[in-house]
Amino acid sequence: MPDRVSPDHHSPDESMTRPAAYDLIAFDLDGTIVDDTVFVWETLHDYFKTPVPMREMAFRKYMDQSWTYEDWFEFDIRMLLERGANRSGIQKAIAGMRLMEGVFETLAALRNGGATLILLSGSLDVVLEKFGLEKCFDEVYLNRLQFNDAGDLVGWTHTPYDVFDKAVGLKAVADRMGIPMERTAFIGDNFNDVAVARVAGCSIAFNCKSDELASVADHMVPGGDLRAVLPLLQS
Repeated sequence: MPDRVSPDHHSPDESMTRPAAYDLIAFDLDGTIVDDTVFVWETLHDYFKTPVPMREMAFRKYMDQSWTYEDWFEFDIRMLLERGANRSGIQKAIAGMRLMEGVFETLAALRNGGATLILLSGSLDVVLEKFGLEKCFDEVYLNRLQFNDAGDLVGWTHTPYDVFDKAVGLKAVADRMGIPMERTAFIGDNFNDVAVARVAGCSIAFNCKSDELASVADHMVPGGDLRAVLPLLQS
């Protein structure tokens, strides 16, 4: 069973000066850093009213490995395009999302403490841009959309690292940087974080929505304030 951690955290001044306990710390985005969504894809599909049976079919095909992640990604994009998805519509769809409390303070404290921060997410760059988060990370791995001047969705690039391959992503970055896996940490909230939680030196289920993730994570931290993870990630 993972440890269940109280949401109490260090004072802001103390947290900003403590060294990080891990050299490489990876975060999920939807449901971990950004609240009021489970997955941005679900938020978009609900907003644009894409057919639920088609969504469920695509999910099953990916999960049983009949489809690659790229296949699933492309299918979702095509469904959204058929429903008229463009930049303004997508921005309206995600307008209700908000940051968890303490996000900028948490990321700044860990960076100040010497950790390299990366984002490993199946979310979309439009979510990152909405909150100005890209500058908070040393490296970012997620799906990206391209729009023309009129706001039409004209291009897209899938992440190489989501669901089963988040673990591959963390290992690849750690290997490239010469960081042992025991010096890595991962913070996520859902079933697509299970594989990477199994390989990280420290795994934290924050704002957890998956029984499987809860069963494999080293620590469980309630949602609401991301600063609650700092005692587990600082020396």
